[in-house]
Amino acid sequence: MDLSLMLPEIVLCVATLGVMLWDLSLPAGRKGVLSWASVAICAGLFALTFLPSVAEGGKTLGGSFLVDDFSLLAKRAFAVTGAVVFLMSREYVDDLPRGQGEFYVLGLFSLLGMLLVSSVNDFVSLFVSIEIVTVSFFVLAAFHRERQESVEAGFKLLVIGSLSAAILLYGIAFVYGATGSVFFDEIRAKLAAEPGPERLPITVELLFGAVLIFLGLGFKTSAVPLHVWVPDVYQGAPTPVTAFLSVGSKLAGFVLVVRVLQLFSAAGELVPELSAFFALVAALTLLYGNLGAIPQTDVKRLMGYSSIGQCGYLLIGIASCWQTGLSGVLFYMCAYVLMNLAAFVVILLVARATGGRRLDDFAGLARRSPLLGLAMTAALLSLAGVPPFMGFFGKFLLVGSAFDRPDLVWLGVIGLVNVVIALYYYLGLVKRIYVAEAPVPTPIQVPRRLRFLLAAAVVLLIGGGVAPQILETTTAAVVRELGFAERGGDVGR
Repeated sequence: MDLSLMLPEIVLCVATLGVMLWDLSLPAGRKGVLSWASVAICAGLFALTFLPSVAEGGKTLGGSFLVDDFSLLAKRAFAVTGAVVFLMSREYVDDLPRGQGEFYVLGLFSLLGMLLVSSVNDFVSLFVSIEIVTVSFFVLAAFHRERQESVEAGFKLLVIGSLSAAILLYGIAFVYGATGSVFFDEIRAKLAAEPGPERLPITVELLFGAVLIFLGLGFKTSAVPLHVWVPDVYQGAPTPVTAFLSVGSKLAGFVLVVRVLQLFSAAGELVPELSAFFALVAALTLLYGNLGAIPQTDVKRLMGYSSIGQCGYLLIGIASCWQTGLSGVLFYMCAYVLMNLAAFVVILLVARATGGRRLDDFAGLARRSPLLGLAMTAALLSLAGVPPFMGFFGKFLLVGSAFDRPDLVWLGVIGLVNVVIALYYYLGLVKRIYVAEAPVPTPIQVPRRLRFLLAAAVVLLIGGGVAPQILETTTAAVVRELGFAERGGDVGR
């Protein structure tokens, strides 16, 4: 039992309890220091993932906790997400009538769940870890109890989240009944064994359990059919919570999808069925998200539909079940952290300045704050997949992985069509930012720490698009370590 592998999780747990106790001793007007403490904790977690005792990887807790390159990449992305969210939350939390300290504690607990999600190696740990994330967001979404839409967002998240948890648990029960184990290593060994008594037969129960598990995880990734909560919750939840939910929770879901796909792809016979399942879900998710975004007038609701559409692109890479597609998934997940968080920082600042979140509130934003206009434009164009931004190369990998498989060419065509659809509503907002007249010409003040964040995001989005090989080399190496097929349609391991 090598607990040094769990050092980031242990430090985060102790630090979160420390923030909770510190909050009790702070007077009401000095809670803002907890924001900087939370950011420092996230920075420390990021640094801890590079420690030799952690970075060398391994297993602990009887094989239930796994540290490999994939989990380390995910933990670094989660740490960056947490730091940005806590930085952008400062003014929002200071305006709360109560519960400032609890906001940061719940955010840190959800981050703890995300770190645990990155290292799960059995289905019991998977369920417990994802529920830590989900339960924390139930409360955070309804944190502004004075606003009806916030309470409604939390309630909707609770109802759909409970349904998805039941589906996930039911799927785990079917897989356990078919395999006799909940440990990934044992199931993978049985699925990948040579034909004989040791090889696990592919039964209807096993396939049904796998589909239920992926459907349950679809709640976290905002995939059809468990997507219905997204627009309402994005609109009603506090903006920092929406940002955290749209990035951290979605990435946690896709980390688990990749991990479980790695498990079931060990049986080559399952790959065509799973590929067809993900292709169908990807097509429906793409069409629903992008078509639903067109008539929206609330920017947070638009970002909710956009989030569904982005999930569809990631599912294209999942459906390919081979290295280029999965490398594209990891690349686009990293890009998504930058794109979405930058957009929500701008949305938060514009909402504070104008008192609204309608698309018309962004009219003339480039003249009121050139930095906010530039950052929002870079984020939107990257989400749309326009070169030279980082999102373009990510979508190139994802859609290209579909065209490399003859049976998924139709999905690649749907992906390209949805790029055009998405351009329509993304460019509509960009047009408001640069062309429309501002109803109030007063400049929007941007706090210094957020100026630095937005400038860094723009540089990274452009740099990641101009020189994508820097990150793509890392993601490709991670996928090779996971053992996915080199070409679409090949047997898993």
